[in-house]
Amino acid sequence: MSVVFSGNNSGSFTSNGSARFIAMPAGCDYIQVINETIEMAPAAFGGSGAKFFWRKGMAANANGAYGLQEIVQAATFALTPVAFAAGSGFIPVDTSVNVPGPSVAITAIAGGGVTPVVTCASAAGLISGVSIVRIYNMLGATQLSGIDFTVGAVGGTFTLANMTNIVATALAGSYRIIPYNPIYYPSTRYITNISQAAQAVVMLSVTHNYVVGQKIRLHVPAVTATTYGMTEIDGREATIVAVGTADALGSTNTITIDIDTTGFTAFAFPLTGAAGFTPAHVVPVGENTSAALFAGTDILSDAVLNTATSGLVLMGGANGPAGINGHVISWVAGKSFNQ
Repeated sequence: MSVVFSGNNSGSFTSNGSARFIAMPAGCDYIQVINETIEMAPAAFGGSGAKFFWRKGMAANANGAYGLQEIVQAATFALTPVAFAAGSGFIPVDTSVNVPGPSVAITAIAGGGVTPVVTCASAAGLISGVSIVRIYNMLGATQLSGIDFTVGAVGGTFTLANMTNIVATALAGSYRIIPYNPIYYPSTRYITNISQAAQAVVMLSVTHNYVVGQKIRLHVPAVTATTYGMTEIDGREATIVAVGTADALGSTNTITIDIDTTGFTAFAFPLTGAAGFTPAHVVPVGENTSAALFAGTDILSDAVLNTATSGLVLMGGANGPAGINGHVISWVAGKSFNQ
């Protein structure tokens, strides 16, 4: 005898214009998304996406995007099916998968701006503010090899969101998408900048997920032929007193710690061609319970947990299921079980 069990999961959110991850640990067979803002005022958004659909097993379209969309026609307000553009639509995600993505060729990493810009053979599958890439085999900017970065702006190129500017232009190399973040919390994170301040602000290469009250140890090793600078902080333990404080580079992927670095030498990321070195990094070592309670932080937040999950990323934009800033988005996802 075969019995079918089915169930739905639903929710809504106000878009900030960026991609949105919806966790579905039990998985889903389909999802329907409605942009309520467009549905309520179609005349104001003619030509924008109003309804979206994805089902399990759906093949990518000619642009490599998954799912279907319907856009509002300006004259009639009718909905017309249109294929998603490349880098749009729905992206299934399973963070328990620990296998890095395939190698993608890098042709250059250019400095000269606030953050390095990576020119590559393909930026397909990269999601701004979400994807993590590992740079390796660089012929120039070798100091970036082996380090993971959260991806910033994505187009034909992408930026390394939380990296300080590099002096030289890197030559050929490769990157791979790292699908896990990792799945166990808390995580070790690489340091890309430390401010000289009464309470130092530390910038990290990958979105950190640290919390106020967390105890960390900083490792800033000396490097042959050059130096990270601020080696005075190497081995020091600190309590995180704030997270997300913007630094001079405009990054908010930062932690503020209770160490006065005003008298320390300035932090400096190693230069191109630096000899092999251990990257500067932060290691969680415990929790300052009183500080965590004062900040209203869950005192169990430092427990070692498997945070792997699965779900869908809804891409943002006028024709993306996550919409543009201020749009109200609702969704319904379903799954069936056969027994």
